[in-house]
Amino acid sequence: YFDSGITKSYAFRKDQLQKLKQAILSHEQELYDALYADLKKSPEECWVTELGMVLSELDFIIKNLRRWMEPERVATNLLNLPSASKVMKEPLGVVLIIGPWNYPFQLLINPLLGAIAAGNCVVLKPSEFALATSAVMKKLIEEIFAPEYILYVEGDGAEIVPQMMSHFVFDHLFYTGST
Repeated sequence: YFDSGITKSYAFRKDQLQKLKQAILSHEQELYDALYADLKKSPEECWVTELGMVLSELDFIIKNLRRWMEPERVATNLLNLPSASKVMKEPLGVVLIIGPWNYPFQLLINPLLGAIAAGNCVVLKPSEFALATSAVMKKLIEEIFAPEYILYVEGDGAEIVPQMMSHFVFDHLFYTGST
C-alpha cells in the first residue's frame, strides 16, 4: 500500500486526519467508558490526559500540515554554486506503534497522528492490559482505515511483537514503556 504512493499527497493525509478526528468525536463517550473500565479514569481526567491532548494535536497538525510538507530551502555549499538546495521531506514507509497500558489511547493515537501526517503506513499494537479501551480503538480504526494502510493488531505483546519484528520490515518503531 505504501509503495503505491497514495499516502504521499497532502489531500490524502489531511483527509485521513479529518476522518480520525470525526471518529474520535463520535466515539467519545465509548472512550470515556472504556478508560473508566480499564483505569478508573474520570471523564475529566480522560479529557486532560487522553482525548483532549489528541484532539488538540490533531487540530495543530491539520493546520500546519501543508507548510510542513513543503520543501525547505537550505544553504548551498560553494562547490555547488550557482544552484539551490532544498530538504525534501519524504515518508519513512511502514511504522510500528506499540502502546502502553497507562495512557492507552493517547500514547497509541498521538504517534499515529504523526505517522499519518508524515505519509506513512502503520501497524498499531495496543496494550493487552487495557482491553476495554483497545476494543473501542479497534472499532474506531477499523471503521475508517483500510487494514493495508492502518493495521490494528491485538494480543500479548511478548508474543506478537517479536513475531512481527522477525517476519516484517518496519522503517520506524515508536514505543513508550518498559523493556
